[in-house]
Amino acid sequence: MKKLLLLSSAFCCVLFFSCSSSDDSNSSSNNINSDDYLYFISGKINGEPFVYGQLREATTVDYYLSNFGNSITTDCAYYPDTGGLNYATGVYPDFENEARPSFYFDFVRFYLCGSEDSAAEMFNDAFPVSYYDFATSNDDVSGSTGDISAHFRFDATSFYFYSTLDGDQSGSVFEITSSTNETVVFGSQTLSISQLLEGNFSFKLYNTEDPSDIVEVTEGQFKLPMDFD
Repeated sequence: MKKLLLLSSAFCCVLFFSCSSSDDSNSSSNNINSDDYLYFISGKINGEPFVYGQLREATTVDYYLSNFGNSITTDCAYYPDTGGLNYATGVYPDFENEARPSFYFDFVRFYLCGSEDSAAEMFNDAFPVSYYDFATSNDDVSGSTGDISAHFRFDATSFYFYSTLDGDQSGSVFEITSSTNETVVFGSQTLSISQLLEGNFSFKLYNTEDPSDIVEVTEGQFKLPMDFD
């Protein structure tokens, strides 16, 4: 009888810790402390929790910050009246283990070439706290001005990717909840121009080769520097 009670107690303990570990894993994936990360994108993909980012205390790179082309103003030279600039930020896996997901957001035509002030001068004010609509096109001349799009690959090395551009986004949400100026100035010289963005999202991603292949992203959070590079 005593053996039976001990076995029963042990089984209950194993069950308790197993359930607790699973619950903690789900919780940590979706209610993470943003202060622990330099940058990240998290949420659930088809119900499965994910976190792609770089822990502040990490000693090796897991995910790189993926900013690209945010200061290239060539389009304004060709389209001074109708052109605009797209700004992008996201995460990309370390090259030593590259066959993992990549994820980025495109901020479509957040600067218009006909503006009186330069793109650099207006950059830090370009991303106010607000809800944003989803772009139907990310073309920097004719795209949806002031809207966003999201782009995702299950494997960063793969040709195939998913996007919010290719299907219905009714009920989807993208919100910037915090926008902090992190520009570095030394004396009269601006060393770097950057804005730290944090927020929430949920949306549908469509396979660009097969729109019937849909990925549901829910409970999304992000903390991403947007650099004027």
